[in-house]
Amino acid sequence: MGKKTHARRFWLLGLGVLLVLLVLVPALAVFYADTLVEFWWYQSLGLGFYFWQRLLYSYLIFGSATALFFAFFYYNFITASRLLRVRPLGSTKFVLRLRRKFKRAAPRNALVITDQAGALRDPRKGRRSWGWLIIGSRRFSVLASLILALFVAYPLYHHWESALLFLFAPPAGIADPVYGLDISLYLFGLPLFRTIVYEFLLALGILLIILSVVYYLQLRTLTKRHLFLPPGVRRHLSVIMMLIFLVAILELLIQRYLLLYRDSNTPLFFGPGYTDMTVVLPLIWASVMALVMLGTAVVFYINQRSGRLLVLISVLFFVATIGLRQWDELAQTVQDFVVEPDELARQEPYIRNNIDATLNAFDLTEVETRPYVAAVDAGPSNTEPGKLELRNIPVWDRDMLIDVYRELQELRTYYRFPQVNSDRYTIAGEYQQVFVAARELDFDRLPPDSRNWVNRWFKYTHGYGAVMSPAAQVGEDTKKWFLKDIPPQSDVGVTLEQPAIYFGMQDLYDVIAPNALREISYPGKDGVVLDDYSSESGIPIYNWFRRAIFALYYRDYKLFFTQAIIPESKILIRRNVPSTIEVVTPFLELDSDPYLVITPKRLFWIVDAYTLSDLYPYAEPVNRGLGADPDSSMVSPIDKEFNYIRNSVKIVVDAYNGDMTYYLADPNDPIARAYQRMYPSLIKDMDAFPAALRAHIRYPRDLFVTQMQVYAKYHQTDPGAFYGQEDRWMFPSVSREGQVQTLLPYYVTLNLIDPARFEHLLLAPMNPEGRENMRAIGLVSSDGDNYGRIMVYSFPTGALIHGPSQIDALIDQDSDIAEQFTLWGRGGAEIHRGKLILIMVNGVITYVQPVYLKSAGNVAIPQLKRVIVSQNGKVAMEPSLEAAFAALSRKE
Repeated sequence: MGKKTHARRFWLLGLGVLLVLLVLVPALAVFYADTLVEFWWYQSLGLGFYFWQRLLYSYLIFGSATALFFAFFYYNFITASRLLRVRPLGSTKFVLRLRRKFKRAAPRNALVITDQAGALRDPRKGRRSWGWLIIGSRRFSVLASLILALFVAYPLYHHWESALLFLFAPPAGIADPVYGLDISLYLFGLPLFRTIVYEFLLALGILLIILSVVYYLQLRTLTKRHLFLPPGVRRHLSVIMMLIFLVAILELLIQRYLLLYRDSNTPLFFGPGYTDMTVVLPLIWASVMALVMLGTAVVFYINQRSGRLLVLISVLFFVATIGLRQWDELAQTVQDFVVEPDELARQEPYIRNNIDATLNAFDLTEVETRPYVAAVDAGPSNTEPGKLELRNIPVWDRDMLIDVYRELQELRTYYRFPQVNSDRYTIAGEYQQVFVAARELDFDRLPPDSRNWVNRWFKYTHGYGAVMSPAAQVGEDTKKWFLKDIPPQSDVGVTLEQPAIYFGMQDLYDVIAPNALREISYPGKDGVVLDDYSSESGIPIYNWFRRAIFALYYRDYKLFFTQAIIPESKILIRRNVPSTIEVVTPFLELDSDPYLVITPKRLFWIVDAYTLSDLYPYAEPVNRGLGADPDSSMVSPIDKEFNYIRNSVKIVVDAYNGDMTYYLADPNDPIARAYQRMYPSLIKDMDAFPAALRAHIRYPRDLFVTQMQVYAKYHQTDPGAFYGQEDRWMFPSVSREGQVQTLLPYYVTLNLIDPARFEHLLLAPMNPEGRENMRAIGLVSSDGDNYGRIMVYSFPTGALIHGPSQIDALIDQDSDIAEQFTLWGRGGAEIHRGKLILIMVNGVITYVQPVYLKSAGNVAIPQLKRVIVSQNGKVAMEPSLEAAFAALSRKE
């Protein structure tokens, strides 16, 4: 029998070991492979210390919170266990005292039986009481305290970054208008304080329940022996009850600050108004007083067994204050009979608070306004642009130009232009606007029989080169290029030493480079030109350990056995620039339009990043309800609800080796500065920004769209004007090919801020809300000392300035243009009218619209055929801008 049992145990042990080897070991190997690859990748970017910071910060906050709550629970459990003990008894005097106290004679030989520790035993059953069994063991106290601490502290594991931001955050230097507290306390402290309050309330509630059960069970045991709990039990429970009331009072005090985010007064204005500050706020203070009374009464009752009436009164008082706050009729009555009869006077200070806070939150306090007097009667000599202006009018539409680039410059099926960007360069000594695009690799466009394992990992590894063309062009002329072809060629002196693109906007596969098979660089005259990746960036993969780790990581055994890996080989992973940045810094919101910069050495991507918050007090949020609110026209391209934004970080990524560098673009932003303090090795000062790239920094379009949406309402800084909303603006819209298109801000390079200086600007035409005439033009500079300088040209409210849709209608009604369109249509060509661009030429509002033709064949390359120009209600269409302006002059 013993041998059979021993054999059975042996086989069970062997089976267990086998299961561990087959299940647990591979699972751990895969987990550690993922972690190792993650660390190696951060290390290849020079961010190894940052990787450990983010990992350890989270565990540090969670561990600290767990230790705090463990100490809290353990101290209370130990205190309770001490209170459950009585001294070893045997004294006749003590027994007599007990008889006299309980007035119930005990048997003459009765004894209180205790163990060596003094824990009360049941003399009939000879065992410890239930209360002692639950909490009297030190092991139980340690284990229970640890489990409860982990449970209560777990929410802080997900909010560790909020805790660190609060610790590292600098003051914003701006106080809220109601309580006078620094804005940083709202941006960083408010969410953390609420989390901590909830956690302490949860911890105290759990502790109170456990102690109440333990003490009740112990009381039952003592009562059978005609004994009572020690007085310290009541004091212990009193302290816990007092702490619960204090935490609840703290939550009520926090609710005072939450009033600054109320939307009960929308759509008139955002934030608390007269009713909130004169009715709701006093009721919060009344609730605080009621809780103080109730807490005092409850503690007094627990210890003195009297004061029930005071407890009842306090409960009724507290319930009444809470009920009045929740009773909508009270607030509505005050609104109807006190506020609305004299609403502007009552709400004026609160409207002013909302205006000031919103302008601050969206960085619109320094907007310059200039009255604009339209030169309606200007003569021909004043309405024609100079050569510099003509060179910078973007007659090519980005959406149409991408098709031209793809048809004429992709050159091979495996190349792709994902996007076209607007920029400005000094070409042949002249500062002018251009369009730029990167020729990236698209492996999935290869023929199916070429999409094999070797080509995917070793041969097709990168894109090659870029193209650049001027923004302006003469209709019917051949397309002009500043940079084109493979290898890149330029007739105007644009040079590019390293045109390879390993990191870009495409979702690129991970590759191994350099390698023994060599990489396809570009198609040359005598066949395919091969090249080798040469950079220290990337993860080395040559040794067998790393091969094994990556084989596990990709679940691909071929990576372990391939002979194409050489000592210099590196694996390049995460090659999509925006998604890579999101992995490294998930706390930043990225602009939707990263752009390429061509330098003489190589190509770089610049990505604008934002810091957002929805906790700026009194500021109205954009995307409120994310489109669910039909009354809110304040929307943003950024798909989040927020009421604070700064373009505080600019990120430069090397398109060749993926090196990624963060720069602090707005040192006044407290959120970005807090992150810089948290991660000092991550974000550099703007002084270190490369000189070759500084001239190509541009103001981000998503930010300006958001700001102009906000300014369209909040440019009315007088509370009376804001109350009436008589001068609210909106982006204009035009109907194009059966669809209504909103005319959002666009880049131009003109001299609209300083007449003697051409600057790269974002320009936003604005209409009065619900009307089609022009009301204002907003613009912001991207150049030099004027970077971020926002200016608004405001048109007189009583004068008619044609808006884009009105000009669009004038173009449709022009008989000469209609006749030409009809003639082209008979030939089977597709006619496409580009975006209507508004510019100012010598003080005259001018509209420019390109006209493209596409042939009806399989290869439809858009061709710029004509340019339409409109001034002062007159329209002309000619092959070039010069000819169109001359034609307008003849119509005078």
